[in-house]
Formats: sequence, C-alpha cells, structure tokens
Amino acid sequence: MSPRLSLIGIAMSLALLSSPMVHSQELPPSQYYGSTEYISGGIGSDEAQLFRMVRSTFPLSVNFSANQGERVGYISDVQLVIRSSTDQTVLNSLIDGPYCLIRLTPGNYKVFATYQGQTQERQTTIVEGQPRELNFTWK
Repeated sequence: MSPRLSLIGIAMSLALLSSPMVHSQELPPSQYYGSTEYISGGIGSDEAQLFRMVRSTFPLSVNFSANQGERVGYISDVQLVIRSSTDQTVLNSLIDGPYCLIRLTPGNYKVFATYQGQTQERQTTIVEGQPRELNFTWK
C-alpha cells in the first residue's frame, strides 16, 4: 500500500471516529399520544446535544427552562398540552426532559406548558418544511 493511500485511510478513520454520531447516544424512543409522535428528554450533555442536532427534522421543538437564582437552568417534569385549531387535544403528556420534539401536521395550534402549578400559553403555526421552536421559561 502506498504511503498516500495509507494516510488517506487514517484520515478517513479519524474523521469517522470523531463524528458526533459515533460518540453520542441515541434519542430516547418515540412515544405517542393518539397519532401524535413525540420524543422527550435531553438530560445529560450528550443527549442534549443530540436533541439540538436533530430538532430541525421535527415540525415542532419545545424547550423548557426556569430561572434558578442568577442563572437559567433546563428543567423537566413539565405538563405539555397541545390543542388544534378545532380545540382537539393532540398531545397531553408529562415531559421528562428539557426538550420535546413533536411531529405535528401543518396547522394552527395552542401550546400549554405547566411547571410547578404555573401555566404558560403560546400559539404556533406549523408549515410543511419550516420547523418551529418554542421556548418556555419560568421565573
């Protein structure tokens, strides 16, 4: 084998081994509320990085945080409810991480997030091919 081919092989191997997908975890398994698929989690830096990497492949990404003294920290155990424009509940679940990736069909939605008895509401429109991100922060 020529030295040039050997160096190319080594470079390709190093590139593959340094790939974030090789070292990172897999996403938690999908869950379903009726026909709505969602994935929640993001606890730990590797899993959080993976959620941030793939969120643009989901129509809706929802993130949760709270003021903790002088800083903002990510939180879990948020009750998330999403209702369609016809007031049908398409998701109602306790989210077990700071991130939630949701597959919604295009349309208008009301999103309610409740943490420690305080509910916040957002409205969003899902458009095919245009991922949306909603951030909820409690004081």
